[in-house]
Amino acid sequence: MKLVEYPQHYTLDGNPTLYLDRSGTGRPGWQRDAVALLDKAGFTGTVLNPQPISGTGAPFGWQEHNLRRVSAVLLWCPHGAQHVRDVRQRFLHRSRTALVVGCDLNDRIQRFVRAELLGAMPRLAVATDLAATVRAALDHLSAPADTQS
Repeated sequence: MKLVEYPQHYTLDGNPTLYLDRSGTGRPGWQRDAVALLDKAGFTGTVLNPQPISGTGAPFGWQEHNLRRVSAVLLWCPHGAQHVRDVRQRFLHRSRTALVVGCDLNDRIQRFVRAELLGAMPRLAVATDLAATVRAALDHLSAPADTQS
């Protein structure tokens, strides 16, 4: 697995690429946990992390440039349905990039966000913990290209 963190430059290499999108506040370190889960699962593609553990988040330009070039976006603990819609509309509406979403059911606010997402976007699968969200991303990334939508 190759890990690219802001401000590193990412060059397309033909391998599946997973972007770890920003999440709601109060979620420090989730990217490190997601990378560990991906590594344990044997993911051989590239992971893009706009929020490196050691520093501040990436500016919009880095995010905008890279979100348009990835195979899937993992969105953990979004702020709400509008946050998910914004990511989908701004970056993914013209691409075949998958959006994989998860909400932490141990968090009262995330239980509300999950219910909101299921009501607003009934076709969107929403995982219930980080491990399940990572598995959903891996399932998408390993699916044949003609079955991805």
